[in-house]
Amino acid sequence: MAREMHRAPRHYRAPLREDAALRTRLLVTKAAKETFERHGWSGATMATIGERAGVSQSTVEALFRTKPLVLQAAVDYAIRGDIDPLPIGGRKVTAEMEAAPDAVSMLELHAAHLRGVHGRSAHLAFVVEQAAKADKGAAALWRKMNANRRGGVEWAARTLLAKPAVTHLRLADVEKTFWVALDWGNYRLLTDYAGLSVDGYQQWVLDYYLRMFALERPPTSTRRARPVGGA
Repeated sequence: MAREMHRAPRHYRAPLREDAALRTRLLVTKAAKETFERHGWSGATMATIGERAGVSQSTVEALFRTKPLVLQAAVDYAIRGDIDPLPIGGRKVTAEMEAAPDAVSMLELHAAHLRGVHGRSAHLAFVVEQAAKADKGAAALWRKMNANRRGGVEWAARTLLAKPAVTHLRLADVEKTFWVALDWGNYRLLTDYAGLSVDGYQQWVLDYYLRMFALERPPTSTRRARPVGGA
């Protein structure tokens, strides 16, 4: 009797189908961000998000199931700048700040990073804060966002204090300074009401850091850190 041959199952990928699914997810996520920012939590619906994205309501529901999960996807996209699930801590921008040779270089990169993150997410953060008063899912998201912000403050403080020539700084004072910079509300105040452009905001953050940390740019530090996309 011939021996039965057992072959491992072959796995097929459908790159075109996967690419189309990713494009649809990105399209819906962008539409969700824009819809929540324009209409707020109560005014945004799965139907209006689908309409803005050019897809059906059932497509939105198949991707994200519930309105709080759509909001979470929009927040993740706004903060990271894409729909890649890789956390900011694992991205190039974080490695660049950790590898910066001195405090000023690190703070230049951090100011540019906040310019991008807050420019994309500050107004959506206000939507989440308001929604948290009415919806348990949104409240959980708001708590998560603030926990992540605390983590960002603590990471930034540790990273700065690991640089040379900052022994005059105290951890508690450094963390307070970063708390102010990482506040979405301050971005909205400075850009919506105080008249700063996004470039002006980035420069304000850097000047604020240098003043609070009693640091000066070295003579060779004439470049301005580029705005950070993605993370």
